[in-house]
Amino acid sequence: MKSTIVIPAYEPGERFIQLIDELVTLTDRRIIVIDDGSGNDFQPIFSQVEAKGAIVLHQFKNKGKGVALKTAMRFQLNEFKTAKGMVTADCDGQHLPADILKIAEALDETPDKLILGTRDFGKNTPFKSYYGNKITSMIFHFSTGLTAHDTQTGLRGLPQSSLAEMIKVNGARFEYEMNVLMATNQLGLQIEEIPIETVYFDNNEHSHFRAFQDSILIYQSFLKFAFSSLTCATVDLLLFYLLYQFIFQNSTDVLLIATMMARIFSGILNFTLNRQFVFFSKGNHSIEATKYIILFLIQLFLSWLLVWSLSYLTSMVVMLKIIVDLTLFIASYYIQKRYIFKETRGVQFG
Repeated sequence: MKSTIVIPAYEPGERFIQLIDELVTLTDRRIIVIDDGSGNDFQPIFSQVEAKGAIVLHQFKNKGKGVALKTAMRFQLNEFKTAKGMVTADCDGQHLPADILKIAEALDETPDKLILGTRDFGKNTPFKSYYGNKITSMIFHFSTGLTAHDTQTGLRGLPQSSLAEMIKVNGARFEYEMNVLMATNQLGLQIEEIPIETVYFDNNEHSHFRAFQDSILIYQSFLKFAFSSLTCATVDLLLFYLLYQFIFQNSTDVLLIATMMARIFSGILNFTLNRQFVFFSKGNHSIEATKYIILFLIQLFLSWLLVWSLSYLTSMVVMLKIIVDLTLFIASYYIQKRYIFKETRGVQFG
């Protein structure tokens, strides 16, 4: 059976009807529409697309795009077990029927890959779409080592063999799609990017993407890492002050001891927070602790070495240290996520 076409819809407009009409004319693929709690005022629209041949699944409360996609996945696994997979598209007309079918044909040919319809972000791209995608693409590459030029695309080909595991991926709203990308390695998938047309209506003002709230959900792993690092840096500084001021009573002879004691305590706290709060790791504690200690010592040594080496070039040592430590901070996030902690935030297997 060919791949299906899945379209989550929340309060759709006339373009949605036109999209379904064109798809029905161009293909005999099964089209599954999820009404994500749009309300009574929009039921005539869903009745029209159902009359055109689409299957409409109703959620009587708005639960978010992630939940809507999972609803479609469960339906497909029960009703269309022999399908190659499903192609997800947006309901606002930003995905052209020809591009939707192009992704569907690619998925039929390579049903073991995650296929992304990739847009070309040019000069006319709305501000939040252009920079939002640039930032998420960078974080995605740092986090996974994989490349995706359009991490926010809603036009995707999802293999049938991965749907059961994708249902377990965390996320209810727009962050779900980012979490699926983050879990690509765990799902054992390769990414294939296929160019599609870039279409925006009215500067993308009708998008249901909430710039602040949904960005927080998308970047939550990195933000938690930053919060953990900031908390531990504060603890490190405070503990150093207390030891130096009150325990060792301003003695410069034990300055190194005070520094190391504060750094060891803050390092233990940082390891615990990152393991349990940031990455939700369930890996071997001893192995992860050993890897973390090695990274901790290397980072400490590099911070001193780089600042000391580059201090000959400038007298602004404090600013130099900030730049060096910020660079090491980003590198540390990448290393901890990929090589130290077995992250289970994106996917909860079994």
